Amino acid sequence: MRFLAAVRSPRREDGWKAVVRPFADAGAEGGQFRVWLRAPDAPLLALNLSLLAPGIETRSRRGNVEGSIVDGEAETLVVTFDGRKADEDWYAVALPGPARMGRFVFAHGRTFHDGGWFDTTAGKPRFEVRRTADGPWERVGQLEDYPATTATESAGLKSGQAFTVRLAAPVEAVAVRVVGRPASGDNPNQAFSSCAELEAFLE
Repeated sequence: MRFLAAVRSPRREDGWKAVVRPFADAGAEGGQFRVWLRAPDAPLLALNLSLLAPGIETRSRRGNVEGSIVDGEAETLVVTFDGRKADEDWYAVALPGPARMGRFVFAHGRTFHDGGWFDTTAGKPRFEVRRTADGPWERVGQLEDYPATTATESAGLKSGQAFTVRLAAPVEAVAVRVVGRPASGDNPNQAFSSCAELEAFLE
């Protein structure tokens, strides 16, 4: 008997691909995979899955941690660490088609001695959307519940800690990103941030 599993390509920009293979072979080569049962045409909402789950993730800088922000696991993460400074960092997910979204969730990755969080002295991290693939990024809200951090102080952020933006009315978008200023921790010669999950839901 063969089963349908969603298998992540080794190249992150390739996203998820549906591959039919024996259940026992899923993940045998070290790749990530997901298995779920879903009725034909059933919405992701029915399974409480993020609308961004099938998307392609990108970030402002590649960093040196190879995790994922759309795998549903707060323990995995990505960072933008490259030993350099940056005025802003972002984490984005692009979808193959438009989806209606009314709630967005950002989960902090990990706090390191030399950064890994967003510095809010100039403003809280914000969510932006694209309504079309080549359209401009539009601000839809900011993470009001994100703590008052600085470049050197993380204000007690915990790994995987989640923060939510709820819209007054859903928007239709093909891409979502969170944007913020990276922190430097005890090394002012550089700055970086981290992200464990980026999610979107209808409500």
